[in-house]
Amino acid sequence: MKEIKLSGDFIIGPDRPVFFIADIGANHNGSLLKAKKLIDLAAKAGVNAVKFQSYRADYLMNQKYHPEGYKLIRKYQFPMAWNGILKKYSEKKGLLFLTTPFDLETVDYLEGLNIAFYKIASSDITFYRLIEKIGKTGKPVIISTGGADINEIKNAIRILKTTGNRKIILLHAIVNYPCDYDEVNLSFMPVLGEKFKVPFGLSDHTLGTEVAVAAITYGASVIEKHFTDNRHRKGPDHLHSMEPDEFRSMVISAGNVQKAIGKPYKIINRSEKRRLKKARRAFYAVKDICKGEIFNGNNVRELRPKGEISAAQANIVFGKKAKKPISNLEMIRKKNIL
Repeated sequence: MKEIKLSGDFIIGPDRPVFFIADIGANHNGSLLKAKKLIDLAAKAGVNAVKFQSYRADYLMNQKYHPEGYKLIRKYQFPMAWNGILKKYSEKKGLLFLTTPFDLETVDYLEGLNIAFYKIASSDITFYRLIEKIGKTGKPVIISTGGADINEIKNAIRILKTTGNRKIILLHAIVNYPCDYDEVNLSFMPVLGEKFKVPFGLSDHTLGTEVAVAAITYGASVIEKHFTDNRHRKGPDHLHSMEPDEFRSMVISAGNVQKAIGKPYKIINRSEKRRLKKARRAFYAVKDICKGEIFNGNNVRELRPKGEISAAQANIVFGKKAKKPISNLEMIRKKNIL
């Protein structure tokens, strides 16, 4: 499974630190100042990228058949020009800027901003013209797979690859906001990586940090969570979003868990080796031993610290004779054994 370079030092892969995306989405509530504040908070929380959604009501909803959805999208869509402003602001804070385009023209606009990578929403995994358009940019593509079956995921990947783009990251997701724990099916997440040979991760819509941290133990390279400064605010995404302190706690916990996972083979650490010098046992006299006396359980005992003859080598000591007198509590050495 290869690594995928997004930009600069930002690389996604199985042997890299987890890449965290704070999905601000519509939590700016129509305010550019608010969007910038959320970027500030996300940077302090330790994320790697902030994500917005570049949707336009007339290109996303049919107002005749979905009037409520159309009205909601119109209310929370932000001017296209904000993308450039927020991209520069994010980069100033050391973060990558990510946005999900929902129509073909938006891709063209974002390419003019030299976006580092793209995100395809779960709902658009069958929007083949959009996938093809994004694929042709040659930029890395993150695809959320919520609600999609294996064939739909396979087809989306096939379309990307026909454009020559193989920089693909798959995110396991559940299209429910918030998502219940028993819906997550986290065990399927690594199947995405195994089946399609790509880096994978989780777009987590559960409340809390548990599922995201658990995803690290399954090999997640990317964790995406909705982000807000206050989940009690009005708006479509606030309720299922994570607040800054929670996000920071998740980043720290996930990083610790990733370190703890280690490698699939036994490693004896330097710290262990130091401790084992005192923790392991050797053979010591527990009374004065005369020359020619036979070593046995009455005059020799396995005690700490570690010495010349390990406690595992009883056959070297017991039943043998002392070559010279040995004082009580002295270590039994090979040169003193007949």
